[in-house]
Amino acid sequence: MKEIAKVIAFILLIIGTTGLLVNEFVVDWGRCAVITFACLNVVGLVALACTSCVRNK
Repeated sequence: MKEIAKVIAFILLIIGTTGLLVNEFVVDWGRCAVITFACLNVVGLVALACTSCVRNK
């Protein structure tokens, strides 16, 4: 279960970062897209931090 959560966290980080970079350099999707991709990054970081804390205990 922890490994699946870690994979999902990395996928969220990849999608969020790629979306922000594409929005900045290729297309201009607007403010809503920036907020969405930033939220994906935050959720991915929180999930990754939670899986790391659980694994270390």
